[in-house]
Parts: sequence; structure tokens; C-alpha cells
Amino acid sequence: MVDSNRFGAAGAALGYIAQIEYALLISLERMDREEDLRLSLETADDITFDDGGHVELWQTKHHIARQGSLGDRSPDLWKTLHNWIESSDDESACFLFSTVTASRDSAAGFLRPTRTKGDVATAMAKLDTVALTGGNKASADYYAKYLSLDSEQRLNLLERVTVLDGAVTAEHITDRLVATVRKATVASRRVPLVERLRGWWLGRSINHLSRIASGESEWIKIEEIEAQLLFIAQSLRDDNLPLDYGDEPEPTLDDVKEDDRVFVEQLQVIMLHHGRIRQAVYDHNRAFLQRSKWQREHLVAIGELETYDKRLREEWNRVFLPLEEPASAEEPSDSAKCDSARQLYARIQERALPEIRPSVNSGYIPLGSLHILADRLRVGWHPDWVELLKHRLSEVQGSKESKDAA
Repeated sequence: MVDSNRFGAAGAALGYIAQIEYALLISLERMDREEDLRLSLETADDITFDDGGHVELWQTKHHIARQGSLGDRSPDLWKTLHNWIESSDDESACFLFSTVTASRDSAAGFLRPTRTKGDVATAMAKLDTVALTGGNKASADYYAKYLSLDSEQRLNLLERVTVLDGAVTAEHITDRLVATVRKATVASRRVPLVERLRGWWLGRSINHLSRIASGESEWIKIEEIEAQLLFIAQSLRDDNLPLDYGDEPEPTLDDVKEDDRVFVEQLQVIMLHHGRIRQAVYDHNRAFLQRSKWQREHLVAIGELETYDKRLREEWNRVFLPLEEPASAEEPSDSAKCDSARQLYARIQERALPEIRPSVNSGYIPLGSLHILADRLRVGWHPDWVELLKHRLSEVQGSKESKDAA
């Protein structure tokens, strides 16, 4: 049996998500021409805009598959008018932003942005008729509130109302967001830009709503959105790459104890301190996630990561290759080898290792990438790392073959 309440809840949740994304979309579309704009969510209305001179109240109505109605008896329309009668003043502009398309001869159709004074009068006549006729018990209070206004007040209300129908639905909003950032970066990088901007916007909106729920007065300035847009765009230049995992949670000590990956065993072989191993795991994990994301989003050129790894191996060679031939045939003790390996490991940690591109400034990408190479047994820390890790060789080769097959 299908639980219709669950589907209804899903639609409502999608509407809330769409409301947050609409606020971002509208801000981006107005950014070029309005510098002093600011917005708030769930205060005077779903979205409230303020440019320091006048206030705009926006009601957003998101319907699945464009169901719903903007006819003259539409609950969406009448509930919204009721809210504005209750909450707006005579100066506030009011916008009904709906995924539904109003018919041309409906009151809502006469309140589109291109309307004339005559269109507003026509819309008012249609709404007056509905309110006076009644018949819909669910909307009876809305009709009564509307009719409690005199004719001049009703006209003033509708002159401030603009219906923006046929709005983009949640499933297609990505395309609209991408269109707004055309000037910020080249076509191949617009979707990565939008996805990162969305991630920031969600966090900023949660913070904003938390403060509103606590009774604070807080606004999000459009210049804040612009600054974040430009920051992300800068990271997508040819000499740079975005960094998405700097704040990734650190692995716990228990996570590290249970970690049996090859690069971890390499560090255990030289008896590195557990705290250092934990940091190495953290660097590896972030570098692995970031490199994978760059590849998925086609932000790195074909062969670019391989070229970068070659540079890192050259740096490893400069530190770990012996400086001189052994003075005698006497083999150093394993303890001495581990001591030397830890000293060399400390040196490469302190070395100014190259980032993948000139303007990238991560710190963890070079070090984490070295651990990726260690996991593939292409570098090692102990002088006898090849011999000591040969029992992992078939595992590493099998992993490489499965990746190549994929």
C-alpha cells in the first residue's frame, strides 16, 4: 500500500529546499545591477529582499510536475493575498513566485510584470467577484479579509503584487544557476562552480535560519554571495584548483589502529609515532578525495596527475637516495635503519614540496600524494622497503589492474 502522506511530505521538503535555492538564484540574477541588496529567509515572508529603499516580500510556491493552480479561486493565490494583507505595508512590493503557469485571462495572468493599470483593474474585478460569490469554505476567511479592505485599499494591494509564474522547478534549477555564472568562468567549469557555491549557500542559509530561529535580526548581503562566487571562480583558473576537503574530519586513533592499507604499514615499518601516522592518514585521505573529485569534474588535464606524481617522486629521490656508497660491507642494524628513515621522513615533511599548480596552496595535497604513491609501492621510507613490503605487491598490482579495467 502506498503511503500518500510520505509523498506529500517529500513534496513539502522539496519546496523548502527550492525556496532556499530560489533565494540564491534570484540574488545571482540581480547581482549585476544591484549592489546594496540584502535578503532574509522566513522572516516577513518566504524570502524578503531589502535594498535600503524599499522592501520586497516573496512567496514561493513549488509544485511537483507543475501541478497546482493559479486560477481565480486558487488556494495558493488567496492564501498569499491574505498573508500580504496581514504582513505588508502600503510600500512593500509583493511577488508570487510559482512553478505553475497562470492562464492568460485569470487574475494572476493579469498581474504579470508586463501588466498595465487596466490589467490590474481587471484582476481586481475578477477577485472581487470570487470573494463576493464565496462558495469555498476553506478560503472563506481569506475572502472576508480581502473584502474588509475598501476598493482603494484593494487596488493599492494589487498594484504592489507581481505574479512570476512558470518558475523553474527544483529538478531544473541547476541549469538556471549555471546560466547566471556564465561570465565567471569557462563553460567546462561552470557546473563545478555552481556545486561549490550551492554547498556554501546551504551552510550559510542554515546559519542564517538558526540565528533567525533564535530571535536574532540577521541579513545576508548580496556582496557576500558575490565574494564567494569570485573566490570559487578564482580557484577554477588555469593556474589554480579548488580545495574542497580542508575541513574534512580527522581520523580517530581507533580508525588509524584498524587501518591496514599499504602506506600505513610503510610508516609502521619505520616505527613512526602514532600521532604522525594519524596525520599521514589525514593527509592521504584528503588528497585522495580531492584528486578523485578533480578527475570526476574534469578539472585536471589528462596525464596531469601522473606528471605531478613524477615531480613528487623526484623530490623523494632527492631526500631518500643515499648520499654515498657504504664504507664497508657491514650492514647497519634495523634500529639504525629506522632511525635514519624517520630522520629522512622528517626532512621530506619539512621540504617545500610542489603543489600541483602554482596558485594551489593546500599543504596536504603534496604530502598526501606521496602517501598515495607509498600505497602503490612507488616510493618508500625504509631503506629496505621493497623487500619488506613484497608481501603486499600482488595486492597493489591487483588494485591497479582492477582500476585499469574499470
